[in-house]
Amino acid sequence: DNRVTVIDLKASPPKVIATLEAGKGAAGISINRRGTLALVSNLDDGTVSVFTIQGKTVTPAGTVEVGGAKAGGGMVAITPDGKTALVSRNADHKVSVLSIDGTKVEYTKRDMTPGVRPIVLDIASNGAFAVVGSLAGGPTGDNDSITLIDLAAKPPRVVDTIGVLGATAEGLKISPDSSVVAVVVH
Repeated sequence: DNRVTVIDLKASPPKVIATLEAGKGAAGISINRRGTLALVSNLDDGTVSVFTIQGKTVTPAGTVEVGGAKAGGGMVAITPDGKTALVSRNADHKVSVLSIDGTKVEYTKRDMTPGVRPIVLDIASNGAFAVVGSLAGGPTGDNDSITLIDLAAKPPRVVDTIGVLGATAEGLKISPDSSVVAVVVH
């Protein structure tokens, strides 16, 4: 649906302290390293919801259209320096670049085509690259892949794509030292 839930993890037991509204199909969330900004990718309407964070208070701060409903959405990830974010668009097969300046988030109009139906993504802790998992074949596994995006390039660009054995690359994570990528195949 469109709900974002804020949970106080320091409470014992952890408890819900707020429920906020994002866009349709709120799916992926990323919080900057400073803990002051959260972005939510909205799967059904091709937007990213922006939230500011101050202590335990999370406040809606706007919406950025990234391709609209025909583009879809997926996941969003903020770079370690907090100045850029990537958002996957599974319905039109793109990954878009967002610029971040404080709480101002804008769609740069820079889109990359990593594979068919990109959804899951992660950014290396050193900020040098991102990896995107594409779910092309659905349950048959045809053309499922992971793609490497060079974030040091100006503008960022796709540099390599490899196939994934098995069907549906539904999760991925880059190791803390940025040396290994793990892919969960469903």
